[in-house]
Amino acid sequence: MISRVPVFIGVVLGVVFIAGCEKREMHVKTVNVSASTIYCHFDPSCAVNSTDSTTTPIPMQAGGTALLHSRTFAGRPGTPASGLYGYEYRLDLEKASETMVEVEGVAIKHRPCLLTMSLEFGPIVDTLDYDGDGKAGDLIYVVTSGGPGTIRPGAVHRWRNKLIVNFDTPVCVGPPGDQGHSSYLFGLASTEPPTSAEATVKETAGLAAAPVKYEQLPRASKLDQYPYYKVPVRAPLTNTAPEPEDSGS
Repeated sequence: MISRVPVFIGVVLGVVFIAGCEKREMHVKTVNVSASTIYCHFDPSCAVNSTDSTTTPIPMQAGGTALLHSRTFAGRPGTPASGLYGYEYRLDLEKASETMVEVEGVAIKHRPCLLTMSLEFGPIVDTLDYDGDGKAGDLIYVVTSGGPGTIRPGAVHRWRNKLIVNFDTPVCVGPPGDQGHSSYLFGLASTEPPTSAEATVKETAGLAAAPVKYEQLPRASKLDQYPYYKVPVRAPLTNTAPEPEDSGS
């Protein structure tokens, strides 16, 4: 019996460790919805009016304007989201185009793309059934029908309070005279009202002939291969209180 005690303790510690990891990190499932039905969860008219919104330029090195849209709306009485707050985001590079940059004295075409977006996001409501399959627990909806955009979020992860969105394919600026890409609207609900936050959008390999030097791009990360940009958005307040330390007892 005594020889089994260390094994038992090891199993218990393993379970506690796994539970702790699951609390801090999780994969967030997305569901596809249509613009004609998703807003019925928030308003009896099945249409919502933004209570707080931002449209902020992304300081990429590109022609035209790259934008990050964010908006919030309140869940009305009598709806599944009554008393909650809806949040939506979209990367919009439709009016951004490739530009010429100089690399080691040679002018090349630079067509940057964005692949990830992350932000600090407060509590996420997991009691709604966005796609109408009869199962509550949907966390993020993606408006793939009846709304703007063509690129959907792929893998989404939550690390503590940080939401990390990876897109299925890069969201790129357009070639000269043509439209760039846009992500679909994607949204989620929270119990907390909106406050000022900052999203980080990160570039990936674009369609340029060669990468641009770090110093030629604004706010570039010297530690990463491609630059990232900080963009103001609206998001629910996060719990910033430090985690309790182990007393050793």
